[in-house]
Amino acid sequence: MTKKRSSIGDDSQHWVGLEQRLPECGVASIFPTDAECRDRLATVRWPAGVTCLKCASKDIGFLEARKTYHCRNCRYQFTVLTGTALHASKLSPQLWFDAAQEYVRWRAKVPGRDFGLQALEEYLGVAYTTARKVRGILREDLSPEGAGLLASCICMEA
Repeated sequence: MTKKRSSIGDDSQHWVGLEQRLPECGVASIFPTDAECRDRLATVRWPAGVTCLKCASKDIGFLEARKTYHCRNCRYQFTVLTGTALHASKLSPQLWFDAAQEYVRWRAKVPGRDFGLQALEEYLGVAYTTARKVRGILREDLSPEGAGLLASCICMEA
């Protein structure tokens, strides 16, 4: 029980800092389509260009119809979400970006309290169990100790 509380602790400076780096016009206006969200994820994940997750080759093709990268060296196929916390999700990257923005705003305004599951469930239009899983992923990724993939995607440089 104590472990969960520490992850929701009063680290308000972190959340306020993230909120200040959110685009003023909102994430949805900067990344209005799923394709633009995927492009942003790829840019953040592979700043020097897409690299094969299996053999580290840079000889990568893209299958537009399936939104899948394929390595011409080892033939491994992967998406921009492969190997991330978002991999098994059926939610679109655009919905993840929007949810991350709302989560950051909530945590900045209400220090020490986590985003309510019912509010997240309504915001995303998903089942309660899905909202609980999404909140856990958002908390883990956006926290000061988290991987920061979503934070890097939605927060602009200071």
